[in-house]
Amino acid sequence: MALVGAGGAGKTTIASRLITGEFIETLMTIGINIETWKLEDDASDSDVTVALFDLGGQNQFRFFQKSLLSGTHAVILVVDMTRLPTLFELDDWIKLIQHVDKEMWLLVGNKCDDHIMMTEDDIRKKAEEIGIPYVILSAKTGEGFDELVERIIDMMRN
Repeated sequence: MALVGAGGAGKTTIASRLITGEFIETLMTIGINIETWKLEDDASDSDVTVALFDLGGQNQFRFFQKSLLSGTHAVILVVDMTRLPTLFELDDWIKLIQHVDKEMWLLVGNKCDDHIMMTEDDIRKKAEEIGIPYVILSAKTGEGFDELVERIIDMMRN
């Protein structure tokens, strides 16, 4: 599973909270960060290990990211709700993930606990435009993470 989106959108803090259950302050991801996350699916009494590919959002890393994304089966597109341009930057990422079935895409609006510049309605409209579900959350406070985990479990069952 790949986490993609603009630099500073919170992809690494989302990955860290998924893995540890806690907010961990992070610095800019240089290129890529790979973590594994053991996902417990109570409904099927089975565990799944998910490899999380956290891609640095800055343009200088884009030249090698397409090849890294080629084997991806699921994608979380992350936007920073405090910075409206991150919503428009998704179009660049979408070009890199066209090979992934849209049933395996999820749009995440992060930093809902901060001074937001976009609303849930903005996120919903973008998700409808793309044709994918969305989740609003805060990697810092943990708000919305239960729904994120449920969505990921549903994706992994496919």
